Amino acid sequence: PMPCGVQITRKSYINNLSTNVEYIASVDATISGSRNGLTPIFLWYSLSAKGQIGLQKDVKRCLNNAKYLKDRLQQAGISVMLNELSIIVVLERPRDHEFVRRWQLSCVKDMAHVIVMPGITREMLDNFISELVQQRKQWYKDGKAEAPCVGEDIGAQNCACSYHKIDYICP
Repeated sequence: PMPCGVQITRKSYINNLSTNVEYIASVDATISGSRNGLTPIFLWYSLSAKGQIGLQKDVKRCLNNAKYLKDRLQQAGISVMLNELSIIVVLERPRDHEFVRRWQLSCVKDMAHVIVMPGITREMLDNFISELVQQRKQWYKDGKAEAPCVGEDIGAQNCACSYHKIDYICP
């Protein structure tokens, strides 16, 4: 993999950024003024090889896998949220730093998130879920610690903390 990005914008905005570059006898519309020319070729090749149908399949698989992850975590009693048409699954932050590091989770406060990219398989998700559920049992087994309340951040209906579970069982 090579770092590469694409920005799609209106031509009027590009014209505002464009400058005439004498030594290449052309107008340059890149923000930084220079770039690696090989990465856009790789990106173009990848998009062309997959085609629209291939890209649609990737998107559908990512959306389905994100829903699968959310549903499985929810069934396991873990606070989790997934916005419609999103591949970012937000969940309660795991307590173990090694677990977070190993699974490369991005965390803020009491939340973590998983971005379900095209290379993520159901087997990977199952391994993640299985390990998280097992670790979670250890973190909360003695009753001295409870799962964090993330209802304010992801909505009370998505929070599985002891307070919100009771609130939604007995409205």
